[in-house]
Order: sequence, then C-alpha cells, then structure tokens
Amino acid sequence: MDDRTRVRQDTLLIYGKNSVLAALSSGHPVVRVTFESGSDKDDRIRTIKGIAARRNVPMEYKLGSWFQKSFHSEPHQGIAALCAPVEVNDIGFLLAKMPRDPQRRALVLVDQVTDPHNLGAIIRVAAASGAGGVVITKDRTSPINAPAIAASAGTVFNTSIAAVANLSYAMGRLKKEGYWLYGLDVRGGDDYRLERYSYPAAFVIGNEGAGMRDLTRRNVDIFITIPMRSDVESLNVSTALAVVLFHALRA
Repeated sequence: MDDRTRVRQDTLLIYGKNSVLAALSSGHPVVRVTFESGSDKDDRIRTIKGIAARRNVPMEYKLGSWFQKSFHSEPHQGIAALCAPVEVNDIGFLLAKMPRDPQRRALVLVDQVTDPHNLGAIIRVAAASGAGGVVITKDRTSPINAPAIAASAGTVFNTSIAAVANLSYAMGRLKKEGYWLYGLDVRGGDDYRLERYSYPAAFVIGNEGAGMRDLTRRNVDIFITIPMRSDVESLNVSTALAVVLFHALRA
C-alpha cells in the first residue's frame, strides 16, 4: 500500500507547483508539503518553501519513486501537498458574495462536466476572465480532486464555487435575482460577437459530449454560438468558454 491510499478522507493530496503555491498563498489549510529530493534549485520551489516556513507548515523530502507511485503519469513537477478539500458552498452563499455592480456579477454554470481536467480548466477560465464564481452539479460532475486543481493552475483556491442538486432550480433562482442566462451551444444560436450582453449574467456550458441536458436548455434565455469553419467540428468546452467570457466580460 502506498502513501496515497493512506490519506485520510478529510484531506486531499494535490500536486504541481501552481496548485501547492496557490494553496499556501491563499491561506488554505495545508497539513504538509512534500518535495522530490534534489528540487532545491528551482526558484518557485524556494518560494513555496519560504511561504510554508512562514505558515509553519511541515516539509519533507521523498524520492522520485514515491511521486511515481502516488501520481503515475500526472505532471507532479516534484512537489505535493496534503491539504483540506476545496470548500464548496451553496448557491445562496455564492450569490451573497457577488459584487453589487450588476456589470461585475457574472457566473459560470456547469452542467455535468465529468472530466476533472476540463472542470479545472473551466474554473481557471472563470477566474482569469473575472467571473464571480462557478456553479456545478452535485451529481455526475467531476469532483474537485487533484487533477482538477492542477488543471485550474491553483485558481480553485481563490474562486467561489457552489454545488447544487438541481441545476434547473438554480437557474430559476438566478432569473428571480435578475440574471440573464446565456447558453453556449455548438448546435446554433446568436453569434457571440454580436450579442449585446445584459447583466448580471450566467453562462451555461454542457457536458463534454452530450452538451446541455434538455431541462437545462429549457431554462436558458439566449443561446450563443461561436462561428467556425465548416471542417472544424467544435472546440473543447473550456476553450469555447474562454472565447465567449473574455469577449462578454471585457472592460
């Protein structure tokens, strides 16, 4: 049995420089940081060590074989950290944290994205574009695990995330709060470049393969699409979201 299988259920073993640095810098509870032997020459590793020392987080060294057993082919970059799971709140808590200015109130709604790398990339796009938070479904959605955190480049630790049991109910609540719901749809809709976006706004994206469920689609106000060459089938869900969000939320 390797160390990964002995991690307590109330903790999470994450990897990668961005993930560990973000966890430490954000004040997220970190139990210990593990470095691969011989990693001292890296500037960012030294930065991480400095922050861990200031926070009195225990540090240790492990051989490369430990990282291989723990993370297999994942790009661990010779660093890992045992920390508390990422905090996920209810939608009421998320809405209470949104800015008062309607122009700055924007959310991303994720309809059952199952790949952790896609979920992490979506969270990273939401953070980078200035969206106020991400809403995911409790069922049939990737957990916010180590691969998702790595794909988010650690932005998950500074992004407000809510989980809901019923996305259509959450969409109805957002409408009552004055939100306009825009659905990103490869099958068709208004050209995202020509849309005059109204705020506050929520941008809805569907599953990697099937897209949005029918009930989700029925709650969308306006469908938008990205015109593409006829010989290109579609963009990755996080890439499509980035294209739309950076346009819609531009200053």
